[in-house]
Amino acid sequence: MADGIWAGVAIFERARTDVPGGDALDDRGGSAWQGRVEAMVEPAALLGEAGEVVVAAGAFVAITRASDGVTLSGALPRAMLRTVAPGDQGWLDAAIARVVTGGADTAAVRCCRPVGRVPLIVVIRRIEPRERTARAAAIVTLIDPARRPAPAPSLWREAFALTPSEAALAALLTSGHSLESAAAARDCRATTLRVHLRRMFAKTGVSRQSDLIALLARMGPA
Repeated sequence: MADGIWAGVAIFERARTDVPGGDALDDRGGSAWQGRVEAMVEPAALLGEAGEVVVAAGAFVAITRASDGVTLSGALPRAMLRTVAPGDQGWLDAAIARVVTGGADTAAVRCCRPVGRVPLIVVIRRIEPRERTARAAAIVTLIDPARRPAPAPSLWREAFALTPSEAALAALLTSGHSLESAAAARDCRATTLRVHLRRMFAKTGVSRQSDLIALLARMGPA
């Protein structure tokens, strides 16, 4: 579990970025925490030991500025994450406290958004003390259930040796198409796409369409 969390945190430590608060974590004087937060699939930020937001990706900041479920109170690196719906704040504060104090490895909270939009999911993951750099105690990500991952056909082709036709089908499936609607979009027979699908199963090592979509989505945008 810790290895998986730290693999994500390592993204924050690479090369210089102009992400707000990026230099604030570099208490040791090196180049740590000048990383590529934009490379993370979901909008993300790092929390300090008091639950404060110390560095955040641009996409994370954009959501908070739009008050789309959550917002920031104060300035980085000492901003606090606030919910737009007052009734959600206690749940968020309790979830953050559990994780940063070591009472839980992960926690999640649903935060209400403007009328007609599904709630935003706030996920907090603990960073083990022995793996922490500077003041980073946890990672917080914002998940929009209605948002689908951007296709990454070039990565899929490189990783699994997919043909152009297979990669095109994969892009449609990860965008929410069924095999039948993908056939209509591609102006071909569904039986032809089933052949492509079976070949993708063999190349990726999965046996179900849902597993294939989940695997490809985890690779993130190209």
